[in-house]
Amino acid sequence: MSTIFWFSGTGNSLYAAKRLAAALSDMPLHPMAAGVPPVPVGGEGEKVGFIFPSYYGNLPRIVRSFVEKLEVLPGTYLFAVVTKGGVGHGSVAALRSALLQKGLPLDYGRVIHTPPNYVLSYNPADASKKETALDKADQKLSRFATEIAAGARSVKAFKFTANNLYKNIESLDEPFYTEDSCVGCGQCERICPVDNIKMEEGRPGWQHHCEHCVACISWCPMGAIQYGERTKGRRRYRNPRVGVEEMVGDL
Repeated sequence: MSTIFWFSGTGNSLYAAKRLAAALSDMPLHPMAAGVPPVPVGGEGEKVGFIFPSYYGNLPRIVRSFVEKLEVLPGTYLFAVVTKGGVGHGSVAALRSALLQKGLPLDYGRVIHTPPNYVLSYNPADASKKETALDKADQKLSRFATEIAAGARSVKAFKFTANNLYKNIESLDEPFYTEDSCVGCGQCERICPVDNIKMEEGRPGWQHHCEHCVACISWCPMGAIQYGERTKGRRRYRNPRVGVEEMVGDL
């Protein structure tokens, strides 16, 4: 069976996955955060896609784990589209390497520029630039879908990876805290793709296996979550064409 597997923190990759799925005869979407399917996927004449954000030119930890566990039938056409604010081609190369370790070739790989949003490091794109960037992304996604539908075999990738993103993972989420504007709605707990947030006495508590996808801070309706002093005064970004219920999906 053909399927698109997606992972997203701010909604950019989910948006790209939705656009591709619609253009590819409404291919089913499956969130990587929901776990690996219990049966092999793909098969002769079937297509399987991976849509996810670039993490400093490497794979998000959840994506690598998912790919390592996923069973893919022989003859499957494998494609990937990586969303990026900065470096992206290294993430395509990292995925291709992970697949090759399983004896699987990546048939098609591309990156697409989406509004930069890693609020822990910089101020995300402002509203005036979001729609322009997403309109340009739409045009590229349409072209990618046409090439994928035709079975194009082309991977644009080069090795550029940062291997220290998850160094000292147990302490990565320690700077997170909530301001008094927190209303205890629990949206951060619902949207966290790795169950790293548990509501404790009406406030979120981080459980020390953070993915650093910034979903919690980006989707907080009150803007109440901060990461130390870094995020104070910075805009929050979430894809304006994706809703929170779509992000939560089957998690």
